[in-house]
Amino acid sequence: MSIKAILNVSKREIKEIINDKLYLCVVLILPLTMLLFFTIMFHDGAIDNLPIAICDSDHSTMSRRLKYALSATPGVEIAAEPASINDAERMMLEGKVYGIVVIEDGFESMIYQGIPTHVECYISGANMSASGVVERDVQEVVQTFSATISASKLISKGYSEDEALIEVMPINFHTNIIGNPYLNYGYYLAPIFIFMGIVIFIVTSTIYAIGRELKYGTTVSWLQSANDSLLIAMTGKLLPIYIIMTLIALIACLIIFVIMGMINAGNYIILTLDIAILIIAYQSVAIFIISMTSNLRLGLSLGGGYAVMAFTFSGITFPTMAMFSLPRILSHIFPFTYFSDIFIDEVMYGAPTRFVIWRFMPLIAFTLLAPLSWHRLQHITTIKMYWGRD
Repeated sequence: MSIKAILNVSKREIKEIINDKLYLCVVLILPLTMLLFFTIMFHDGAIDNLPIAICDSDHSTMSRRLKYALSATPGVEIAAEPASINDAERMMLEGKVYGIVVIEDGFESMIYQGIPTHVECYISGANMSASGVVERDVQEVVQTFSATISASKLISKGYSEDEALIEVMPINFHTNIIGNPYLNYGYYLAPIFIFMGIVIFIVTSTIYAIGRELKYGTTVSWLQSANDSLLIAMTGKLLPIYIIMTLIALIACLIIFVIMGMINAGNYIILTLDIAILIIAYQSVAIFIISMTSNLRLGLSLGGGYAVMAFTFSGITFPTMAMFSLPRILSHIFPFTYFSDIFIDEVMYGAPTRFVIWRFMPLIAFTLLAPLSWHRLQHITTIKMYWGRD
């Protein structure tokens, strides 16, 4: 294979990228815009200061202490104290608050009398992330507040602080968070969203690069620039896209690990290899799609849809092990599934290389789609009946 011929095709492709505004947008401008968008979106990382409403029917010293404890938590912020539960529900329906805490009348007196009382919390299931934070923080505050009251009563009866704590909490539950100890949503979501966006642009730009040659009937000049070698023509055409997408992926890593401050618990070499194979795998998928469809519009539609579906089936938002049999099987037809598994195991968990390396095998298998579609690709690039289609 002639390196000079490959570079000659690559120069031709770079000119095409510069001269074709749509091509330039897909391969460069939109990916960079996507990086900026997600950087701004996930820069803060953790979800905090979610507005909640408190309906305090007791208006006692004890209820004020509870409200003070709730306002001190980082996850929630008391945005309003409506006069009735109906007003609070109206605020939730209007999207002004994410939760409602109700302190019933007689709250303090029942505590002093030793009568069991309760605090109600209403949350919306429409936004599970926000509701989860509200439920977690309110529950922690109420449990701590309740334990403090119980301990105070025991101390007043002559118990020592240690004895009171043992009586109140005979079993101490301790949680060890592995992978994302800061519970930072940016660490969890930003890498997946960013690389999912990169995948979409890899597929669409590769399909567009080949499909536009068919649409405009320029395959002859394309092959001539490669000395009539399809291998040289494809290598030279895809090389600029590969380099651009690699640079965008490196910028993404800079954003994730430097700007957002995410810690890589694993090996940067494994991560780089994961990214490199991901790009090749999806370029191979794109080659397969455009060779089978031989139509730019249809190829872009199928390629874009296939790329986006990977987010649903990769198990990021809903674990694959909890899916029904068919979706669980379908999750294996997307390279992104294996990429995200490697990324999470290596970067977040810091798993040993020997446990991660085997996951590269199915990812590498997707690169074989390009050789499998080679005969079809030769067919459509040399026969005029496939040229000029919309």
